[in-house]
This record gives sequence, structure tokens and C-alpha cells, in this order.
Amino acid sequence: MSYLRRIIFIAAIGLLGLVLAAPQRAEAAGELENKVGSIAKKVGEFLKSKDQSEVSINDIIGPPDYPSSSGPGIQTILVAQLAKQEIKLNKKAALIIEGKYFILDDENRKEELVFRVILFVSNKKGERLTEVSDDLTYKSGGNEEMVKLGGLQVELADHVKATPQDRNQEMKKQVEKPPVKIDDYKVKTTEKSPYAVEVFVKPHGASDFSRTTPENKDGQVFVELKKGDVYKLRLHNNTKYEAMATVTIDGVDALHFFEPQKGRPTAFLVAPGKTSDVEGWHRDNKELNEFLVGEFAKSAAAAVLKSSAKLGTIVVCFHPCWEGKTPPPEYDGSRSIEGNGTGLGKKVEKKTEVKSRTKGPLVTSIAIRYNK
Repeated sequence: MSYLRRIIFIAAIGLLGLVLAAPQRAEAAGELENKVGSIAKKVGEFLKSKDQSEVSINDIIGPPDYPSSSGPGIQTILVAQLAKQEIKLNKKAALIIEGKYFILDDENRKEELVFRVILFVSNKKGERLTEVSDDLTYKSGGNEEMVKLGGLQVELADHVKATPQDRNQEMKKQVEKPPVKIDDYKVKTTEKSPYAVEVFVKPHGASDFSRTTPENKDGQVFVELKKGDVYKLRLHNNTKYEAMATVTIDGVDALHFFEPQKGRPTAFLVAPGKTSDVEGWHRDNKELNEFLVGEFAKSAAAAVLKSSAKLGTIVVCFHPCWEGKTPPPEYDGSRSIEGNGTGLGKKVEKKTEVKSRTKGPLVTSIAIRYNK
């Protein structure tokens, strides 16, 4: 069988039906982490050649033609990789790292969806001293990482048994014409898609949540969130199988701040025909911080590094999943992996328990943006 046998661990929040999936043990690094790690190694070597052991980090900017705000997600990887080379962060350091990522437009790879990540090292005179880049491709799980990085809305239900390269080519077609369906307050990819996301907002000073009204603007979905608002996500799974959903906000995983890191969850589980609410950044198996819209300096992403991005991006990726290693017939032979900000709100107590599931292929990704 060619489907990916990927055992993961699930922590379930019983009262609200919210579930968390912890990573499989000894899981290989993702394609984005590998690429940024390779770039970071070269940057580290350059810094040491200049007798520098400290550096400051500025914005990593996304593509102007397909706006997203995943710079902080890249920065979290970069900081960790630089630390391995004993390069420390210091806002007053003599040298500065900044960068950008974008969809590559290359005639030699015109059928492929490729993201290029470039980092620059500059001095305080604004002079660029070196430039290092690498490309994120469909290999080693890069397809899903590109979805999260670029805030892409894709529907791959008809391509679960396709090769990663074929899925990548289908994704590129959908980047040019994103599949979007607004069903009342729910954001979907198509009319028949069984997966959907709703955004609920509790305005600053209010006591209750209410649904937001999404808008389709040229294939990109926007909701209105204001400074001081608290929001939560409702994930819909209208299938006969359980679904795992990863949630990233401004490129930072919603479970990034879970402690201890060794047992950190990586996904939320939605029961068949049910919904689950993702209410915030989970800190451990007992509590979370609400999603808060506010100054980016107070956001969860800013707890890693600051960003001046003017856009907030929420990305939810849905995967079918099941108990045991035998997939359902539909997935037998399928292929798988390969201003304002969202900040830390008040703590909310949540209790969890651990289960296990096998993760299926990426079927649907839903991206929702909000202006800062």
C-alpha cells in the first residue's frame, strides 16, 4: 500500500469535543524547516566570518500578488536554527537579517508551484552584505507547507491518490483561480465540500460571541476583526470519518506554545458529522490563551518575533484520519505528506486525554484573512 502510515497521538477535550493531535515520535523535519535550516546555516557561517555571534531579525515579507503574513512562522524556524549555531538574537546587534518569500515565476518550472525564500544580511547603513535563498517544492511534504506559508485555498478531494507532483500542479492551477464558496457564515472550497470553517468574534468589552460574515474578494476570503476583539474558529466535518485539522495563524501553529514541547500536539480532531471549536493558543493539556486581535507587539506570533505585516492570515488544513493502520477504501493507495495580530488573551482551563490515529492525505485547506 502506498498511503502514508503516519501514527499520531490525539489529546481530546471531552466537554467541547475539541481534540489535539500530538506529533509522531522521531518525525523527520518538514520541508520548510529543512530549507530554512539550510539557509540559516549559510547565514550563520557568514556571521561568524564577520566575527559576529549576535544578530537582529527584521520582517520576512510575503508575496504582494497573493498576500499572506507567514513571516513570523519562518522566523520561529530561523531563530531555532540560528541557536543551534550559537547565534543569539540582539536588537542592538551590528547586523540585521530580513527577507521575503514568494511564488516563483520561472519558465523552466511553469507547471510547478514553488515558493522561494530569500534572506538578506545587512548592516545598519542599509547595505546588503550577503543574500541566501532556497526553494520550497512539492517534495518531502512541501505541498502542505506551501499551503500554510502562502495562505492558499485548495481542494484536493479528487486527487488523494495522485502523486505529490500531480497534486502540486493541481495546486498551482487553483492558486490562479482559488476555489471559494461562502455558505451563509461558513467558508468552504466548493458547494459539495464537507469541510468548512466559521469565525466567531467577541468584540472588545462584549460577553458573547457572534458569527462573522465572510467576504469573497477575488478568490480570497476576508472577515472583519478589530483591535481588542477575541475570536474563535468552528471547524465543520460533514463526512463519515474523523478529520484532523491543523490551524496556523500568521504562519505560527496554534499549538506552538504548548508545553512541554516534547509532547506538543500538532492538530485538532473533529468527529464525523460534527463540529469542534478552536478557541485559542493551547499552552498545555489544561489551559489555553484566547485568540486576541490587537497590536502585533502583544500577539502570540510576536512572542517569537515581531512583524509589521498589515494582514492577518488564518489557515486550516483538513485531513481524514482513522484508528489503526488500515485506511478506508476511499483512501487506500492515497498519498499524503509529503497593526493587528492574533495575540494571547486570557487563560481558559481545558482538560485533555490522549488517543491515537493514522493521518490521511490533505484534502482541503481554507484560508481566511483579516486586515490589521
